[in-house]
Amino acid sequence: MIRTALAFAAASALVFHLGGCQKGPGSPSPDATEASEAASAAPAATVPLVPTEPLPMITPVATAQTRDPAQAMQAFAAAIEARDWQAVRGFWGDYGKASGLEERAFAARWNALAAPAVTIGKGQQEGAAGSLYYTAPVTIVDGARTIRGEVTMRRVNDVDGASPEQLRWHIESATLNP
Repeated sequence: MIRTALAFAAASALVFHLGGCQKGPGSPSPDATEASEAASAAPAATVPLVPTEPLPMITPVATAQTRDPAQAMQAFAAAIEARDWQAVRGFWGDYGKASGLEERAFAARWNALAAPAVTIGKGQQEGAAGSLYYTAPVTIVDGARTIRGEVTMRRVNDVDGASPEQLRWHIESATLNP
């Protein structure tokens, strides 16, 4: 019983000792109050907002749902910024085969981009022989490197019997060289 009492007393003393080491909130010094007021008077830094909803999947197949070529071009830009080389390749015709590169070779070529930021300029749409074309200037900034070119997307103009691949906006040609 004495051992239990001694163990309890030692544990209590330890708790009180450790509790005394913690400094609780006290009244702020006048210097701290002035610094706090100066900080609150300064303009707040811009903090990017985190989306509350998940971002839609960036896929070339999703562009089949849009009739807006600028929206398809923005999805292409988002795939580049996400460094999703499989999706980027898929924006070319025939779900990537028209890029002229196999998946691994395409990814190796584009993987030179470390943190790309893509800007799509104002595009022009025109029609010819049952197809619609949309050409826009594209700028990719990746650190000190800037890549400029044009991307032309194409889709058939709602021709009877057209396949889903023909009806989706897909890259017909590009002058970008990552």
